[in-house]
Amino acid sequence: MKKYTEVLGTLYTEFVDMFSPIEFFHFGGDEVNLNCWNTTQEVTDWMTSNGFGLTADSYYNQWSVFQEKVRQLVNKANGNVEVPGIIWTSHLTEAGHVDKYLNNTNYIIQIWTTGTDPVIKELLQKGYKVIFSNYDAWYLDCGSASWVGKGLNWCAPYKGWQDVYDNDILGLAKNLTGSDQYSNQILGGEAALWTEQADDQTVESKFWPRGAALGERLWTNPSNSYAEADYRMLQHRYRLVTRGVQAEKLQPEWCRQNQGQCAWVTPEKSP
Repeated sequence: MKKYTEVLGTLYTEFVDMFSPIEFFHFGGDEVNLNCWNTTQEVTDWMTSNGFGLTADSYYNQWSVFQEKVRQLVNKANGNVEVPGIIWTSHLTEAGHVDKYLNNTNYIIQIWTTGTDPVIKELLQKGYKVIFSNYDAWYLDCGSASWVGKGLNWCAPYKGWQDVYDNDILGLAKNLTGSDQYSNQILGGEAALWTEQADDQTVESKFWPRGAALGERLWTNPSNSYAEADYRMLQHRYRLVTRGVQAEKLQPEWCRQNQGQCAWVTPEKSP
């Protein structure tokens, strides 16, 4: 039976051959469940026989050992040229953990937790570069019915284009740290549309026109709130539809035809 290092090494070599040159490599790293490891006899026997113990920290230590090995495999596959790795916020990045397990020169942290998560401040102050994907604004699958029971899915409510547009990631970082000196560590952002409840029949309407709001936020970082873009968004949604994109309807057609007469709020500058 081949070792996991042989299998992953082969896969990484194929990835590099297919997509070279590569500037980053995303390792994933989210949703590791310690209960799975700690209830698997083979795993617990191995941990005990090697003197590692069965505490959460023991598992995190071994997880970080694995992470370092796969990082080296990626670099080897890339001709021994260092590739910055991206990894989701996880148990390895919890408060007080991250610099114990992940070097800030090797890893970029992608944030899926809320935009007010105190860990963001710690990551920035410890020198990590970050990518924002905070679920309270940029998870586009939120707000559907739960697919494992009654009620809504875990990240409800639905994230409207207004929330997407107003998610000022530089502002979030400044609010948490009290300073704008960390802006050069914020590499950008990415919206997530997970596919438990989306497929080729629904993906366009789930992504558009909210994807346009994301684009304007990331490309221009507007100082105004969504209200300044309201009529432009209605027009853009109409443009998408005329081009065959199944973009979600935002307001009655009358609102697009009568600019400003459907507004519920007075346009204001973002704080």
